Amino acid sequence: MISAPSTIFACATCMADKGSLVGQAQGFAILVMLGFLAFMFACATGIIVSMVRRQRKFASMTSAV
Repeated sequence: MISAPSTIFACATCMADKGSLVGQAQGFAILVMLGFLAFMFACATGIIVSMVRRQRKFASMTSAV
C-alpha cells in the first residue's frame, strides 16, 4: 500500500524562503494583483451605481410629465 508523506513541502518555485527577497517580492506581487482586482470591482460598481441613478432620474422626469 502506498502512503502519502506525513509532511508536504512546496518546491522553491512555488514558495520561497520567508526572509528572502524573492519571498517578499512574491508577497508584494500578490498584494498588487489584489489591488488591481479591487480597483476593477470598484470601477464596475461605480458604473452600475451611475446607471441606476440615471435610470431613476429619467424615470422621475418622465413620470412628472
